[in-house]
Formats: sequence, structure tokens, C-alpha cells
Amino acid sequence: EKRGSMINPLECNEWMKERVAKDDLFRQRGHWSTIHIITPIVSFHIEYRRSNPEKVNKRCNFQSLDSWMTDVSHELAKQEWRGILGETRQKIFDPKTGQQIKSDRTQLLRGKKDVDYEVDGPFGKIY
Repeated sequence: EKRGSMINPLECNEWMKERVAKDDLFRQRGHWSTIHIITPIVSFHIEYRRSNPEKVNKRCNFQSLDSWMTDVSHELAKQEWRGILGETRQKIFDPKTGQQIKSDRTQLLRGKKDVDYEVDGPFGKIY
């Protein structure tokens, strides 16, 4: 692990190829995978967590996938955004208290169900 520094792209590429071959990207020993994806127009930070499948007396069995943009090019920033990214692009404030809303899905998102944000495939654009 090279915390605080850029990961060697060649080393990372080999590691990712191995993960694809073994189909175990989200089955790492720590039960937590962090992935940084950097492209010329946008960068993402992705975290996947799961409960320990080997723990017998676990209180809850869970999976959690969190991701957020860490950098956006000027070209992309000028475009119209839709879906969750478009709805959460600007800070949203409670009209009564003036406080920023950070976690209440019913106030942050127009869609009430996850299916409202599903697209027509892995590279889909149609909601």
C-alpha cells in the first residue's frame, strides 16, 4: 500500500488484471475495496464494503457501495447532468432551517425508489 502517493499505474494494471482473472475485486481480505479511477475528464473515488462472511455471530449482513466524483474537467462541468449526479450537483438547503441537507434522500432526490435511477445497461443513458 502506498498511502499518500500516486499508485504505480503499471503495478496497478497488473493487479487489476489479476482481479478480473480471479473475479475477486470485491472479495478482498479486508472486506473493503477502495478504487480510484482517473480519466482526463472525470475522477472517481469508489468504496465497496461487505460484512465478514466468515463471522458466525454477525448482527447484520450488509454490502455498501459508495462513490463520488473527486475531479471534473471544465468541459464536463459545462454540460447538463441528469440522474443522481444532476440532482446532487449543487448543495441543497432546507427551506425552513437554511441548513444544508446531506443525508435525507427524500429531500435530496426527486426519485423515491432506486429504480428511478436505473439506466438501460452498463453504458446506458436512458432512464
